Amino acid sequence: MKISYAENDWTTIIDEDINTLSKDDLFEMTELLVNNTVVVFKKQKLTAEKELEICQVIGDCNKDAYDSADTLKNITVIPGIMRVTGAKNKEGHPGLFGHVHDLDWHANKPSAPNRKPLVWLYGVHGTLGSKTSWLNCIHAYNDLDEDFKEEIKDIKAYCGFKPGTYSDSPIMKPHINRDNPVNLVHTNVAGKTGLFFPFHQILEFAGDANDKFDDIMQRLKEHVLQEKYMYHHYWDDGDIVIAEQWLGIHKRWRFEGMESRLLHRITFDYSNVYKGD
Repeated sequence: MKISYAENDWTTIIDEDINTLSKDDLFEMTELLVNNTVVVFKKQKLTAEKELEICQVIGDCNKDAYDSADTLKNITVIPGIMRVTGAKNKEGHPGLFGHVHDLDWHANKPSAPNRKPLVWLYGVHGTLGSKTSWLNCIHAYNDLDEDFKEEIKDIKAYCGFKPGTYSDSPIMKPHINRDNPVNLVHTNVAGKTGLFFPFHQILEFAGDANDKFDDIMQRLKEHVLQEKYMYHHYWDDGDIVIAEQWLGIHKRWRFEGMESRLLHRITFDYSNVYKGD
């Protein structure tokens, strides 16, 4: 594969037609993704069925909920693919996160014990002029001083959704899951250690660490939101961005053209690449 890196030296850009990649190529791409948090393909052309097929080579796609929840049926392209758009379908329903204002920093379903750790976004049309940014929380963690690393190494967090944070989507329901504590410092399947830090979705720490919640969260937030840990993607139609959701978070910036912009979104895992995970 033809591989290069963005100016930040970690965002992986693959200059290939993804339709032509072999299973071995897709597995190699997944390893690059899990090590570097973001992989980009420019100006691709795919059917929805092909998008899903590619993701299913890598692992299991989140499909079951699309058949059971009316709210998800309204935003489904085909089972397994959500449409991210302000445009309404023939039944008059907008897609997921179709609002004009920022969709602030977040990760996919951090409170769910069976969450999928990869997110695929494919720009179908109307994307030019829009911007999505990703944070690399491996690099951010590596730059913390050793005393702070020691202070946070055993902290477990409770995640959920609080209105007024990163989205006002009616699909999102207020909750906190204290039955699923997650490590603030996480090591992923590739052995990369970093911060699991979807800060808008981390609502409490477990145990005595919660006494220092506000202080630690503010210090970490100020640290990770440095430009050197970010990749900004300026969309063109046909672009694909795939992101790892343990050690990275992302944000879509305000875009006035949301009623014309359509992304396809797939959440999936890497169970065919990393066996047993």
